[in-house]
Amino acid sequence: MAKSNISKFRENVRLDFEDWRSKGVCHRAEKMNERIGSKYFDVAGPQPFTGDVESEIVVVHLNPKRNTENFGKNCDFQAFDEYWSFYEKFGNVHYGPLSNRKHKSPFDHKQIRFLQHLGVISFDKNDLYNKLQIELIPYGSPDFNFNKVGKEIINPFTEDIIQLIASYDRKFVLFCGKVFVELLKPFSDTLKTHKFRLVKNDGSLTKNYFEVINIMIKHGDSTPIRACILPQYAIQGSPASQYGLKLAELYSEI
Repeated sequence: MAKSNISKFRENVRLDFEDWRSKGVCHRAEKMNERIGSKYFDVAGPQPFTGDVESEIVVVHLNPKRNTENFGKNCDFQAFDEYWSFYEKFGNVHYGPLSNRKHKSPFDHKQIRFLQHLGVISFDKNDLYNKLQIELIPYGSPDFNFNKVGKEIINPFTEDIIQLIASYDRKFVLFCGKVFVELLKPFSDTLKTHKFRLVKNDGSLTKNYFEVINIMIKHGDSTPIRACILPQYAIQGSPASQYGLKLAELYSEI
């Protein structure tokens, strides 16, 4: 089961890559833009994942953020294995060997503050990219308007990543963003929704509430997969460390 699941995901990634390398555009991305009625997604440079596909921790985002001036990049990879390895070893590519790796981007620092409480990644070694980060849609765009893209376009991608997640044993599966509440309805059962405010750096409570939504993902006849939806993960300036602490506390509750 696991081997066939990862093979299917890898094959879809390969087809996108071969389109990009040989034609300069990804056929699937072109079809999506046709249905949307605009050049919404970049039809070049697909980024399906970063990190270790066998990781015990999976973090799912909607798609790579990419401004339109960076659309249409030429393919510099000579072969698919080189392309796959680039994203599998993304940490080494961007930060060098693990022994002297330092994360500099605000996004990476936020991830570290959020994920450090789960006890899966060795953050004392700056080993952030040993997690598996999946982009639900591998094509970049400046933003992600769920109403404009539509569930019908997205659902096949959701099915694909669920198969990838089910390919290995995972300790934590995290879906980051409010739209996953709607996207995962056909594929999961909601167990419990936890709602709370967080403690800010000055000791006061956040004005807005945050949530951890415990779900079980249904996958054929296989054992359901425990996961969480984190609707407020992308809120800028939120207390990421406190949110991660609540996630660690509530992940297994039903």
